[in-house]
Amino acid sequence: MKPSDFQKTIQCQFDCKLKRVVKGIVRNYRKELKRRRNKEISYCELPEIVVENLAVWDEYESDYTAFNVCGIEVRVLDDDLAEAIKYLSEKDREILLMYFFLGMSDTEIGNKLKINRSTSFRSRKNSLEEIKEKLKENMNDE
Repeated sequence: MKPSDFQKTIQCQFDCKLKRVVKGIVRNYRKELKRRRNKEISYCELPEIVVENLAVWDEYESDYTAFNVCGIEVRVLDDDLAEAIKYLSEKDREILLMYFFLGMSDTEIGNKLKINRSTSFRSRKNSLEEIKEKLKENMNDE
């Protein structure tokens, strides 16, 4: 059974429309690829500084030693330094952590610890020197 002329005409029209649709889809796909190629950068082409900012590092309690100073948690990552700090008296530990880790000035530390500057300036200066000596001794002992 042969298809009639009308059926052939319909088939030809369908084929023509189908080809147009496929060409349009291919053209849109290629345009999208070109747009992506112009706008996107592959991961390996990113500068090192950008990659470092993208990184997320997990923090676990076993990675650091936490000290509580005036309600502020100070985290010390170096195990040897944390051990040396533990050997200090509580007052010396607080002074050291506030000064070096929290970046507090002498006045701020004095206010936090309620120390009068005129009476304790020399003792605090001596205290810092003693702390340094104790840290050196503890580091040398290990």
